[in-house]
Amino acid sequence: SIFSMISQDKNNENPNITIAREISQKFEFYFIALVFTVLALSIQTSSFTKIYFQYLFEIFAWCCFLISGLAGLSRLEWLPIAYRHHGSQDIEKNNLSAINEGIHGRPILDSTGGEWTDEQLQKSKRELEEQIAKRNKKIETLERTSIFKYKIHKWSFVIGLISLIVSRTIINLRTVFQI
Repeated sequence: SIFSMISQDKNNENPNITIAREISQKFEFYFIALVFTVLALSIQTSSFTKIYFQYLFEIFAWCCFLISGLAGLSRLEWLPIAYRHHGSQDIEKNNLSAINEGIHGRPILDSTGGEWTDEQLQKSKRELEEQIAKRNKKIETLERTSIFKYKIHKWSFVIGLISLIVSRTIINLRTVFQI
C-alpha cells in the first residue's frame, strides 16, 4: 500500500522507511512546483511564428502543463485523507485484536468497570470487521485514484515538455532557415 508507511509508530519505524517517505514527500512538492514554474516560464517566453503548427504545439504544451499541475494538486489534496483512513484502520485493527483477546478469555472492561459479555464482544467484533472491510474498500479506491492522478500528472508533464521543445525547435529552425 502506498499510504501505509505513514501509519506506523514513528518511534518504531525503520530509518530507511522514514528516509524514503521524506524523500517521496519532498519530490511530490518539487515536481508540482516544477510543473507550474515551467508553465509560467513557457508562457512568459512564448514567441509565435507564422507557422500554424508551432502555435498548436505551444498552446498544447501549456494545456498539458496545466493539466499536470492540477492533477498533482488534486492528488496532494487527497493524500491526507488516505493517511487518516490508514490511521483509523490501524486503530480499528488494534481494537479488533483486543476484542479477540477478550473472546479468548482476557477480561475487557467497559466504561463503568464492568466486564463485557460474550455477546457484546461478538457484536463489537462483527461491527469492527464490517468497518474494517468498508475502510479497506475506501483505501483501495483512494489508492487507485491517487495512482491514476499521478500518471496524469507525470505523463502530461512529459508530453507538455516534448510539445514545448517541438514548438521552440520550430521557432529556431525558422530563424536558421529563414522560413
